[in-house]
Amino acid sequence: MKTIHKYPLEITGEQQIDIPEDSRILSVQVQDGKVCLWAMVDTETEKVKRTVRIFGTGSPVDLDGLSYIGTVQQNYLVWHVFIHIDF
Repeated sequence: MKTIHKYPLEITGEQQIDIPEDSRILSVQVQDGKVCLWAMVDTETEKVKRTVRIFGTGSPVDLDGLSYIGTVQQNYLVWHVFIHIDF
């Protein structure tokens, strides 16, 4: 069955999330002060680890193998969120 799930993210350079293999990223936004990723997932599909990278505006970036998800504003900070493209 397909449902939409939320994945809270930490503000860190790189992190892993466990997400069903054929998931479709829908959005990344701030909810209640926390950066979150929403994805359409098939709850019957096996979960895999995916790498998420977050860069602040003005920070050096290495985008090798990454796909842009979105940009969010958290107070006065701006974060740019990417996921490894093997997704």
